[in-house]
Amino acid sequence: MAAQRRWAGVARRAVRAGAESERVFSLAQAVVARWWEQALQWERETIWPRRLHQVAGGDAGGALERWRIVGRDAVVFPEVVAVADALLDPAMAELVWADSGAGRPRALPAEGMFCRRLGERLGRGWLGPLAATDHGGPLIAWMGSVIRLRRGAGGPPGYDNDPWWLRQEHQSATMAGQLRVLGKEKKAPVRGRCGGLRCPPSSAG
Repeated sequence: MAAQRRWAGVARRAVRAGAESERVFSLAQAVVARWWEQALQWERETIWPRRLHQVAGGDAGGALERWRIVGRDAVVFPEVVAVADALLDPAMAELVWADSGAGRPRALPAEGMFCRRLGERLGRGWLGPLAATDHGGPLIAWMGSVIRLRRGAGGPPGYDNDPWWLRQEHQSATMAGQLRVLGKEKKAPVRGRCGGLRCPPSSAG
């Protein structure tokens, strides 16, 4: 409920900033959904697993893959709102500009101020370097658009210089699409040592 109330305020900020709230939300969701896929490798991530078990009624362990799909949007919603809020914050855009070298262009650093501050705003001080080095994702693409706009080096209007333009390859996978993939994986034979398939159980005696 708190995140929903916060989103109402973030949506109003988006309108005041001249952005469409739906596009801001979609971009933030894509950023966080990408982290969600990576989070299984993050030993320091403790918030999402706890929330996921709560969404699953106490224990998602018996069907973890399925719960990670159907529970994702509910679990990560607070972070989506927080990321949207951060991307609309002019002070955060200034950190992106500073990280880029401002008038003296340089590669975005792994220890950049923007990603470090973003991690802090999400209650994850350790997230900054991971986010800063996730090249090819929607967050870095957004940062690039912010930098190009400041330098006046963007493309035609509505193209790569639009911070809220979400590339197709960055769009988060839908629940239906993921469930279809999971269903196909469950039906596929499991490869192992016995002719490429799972070995039959050994008979006693």
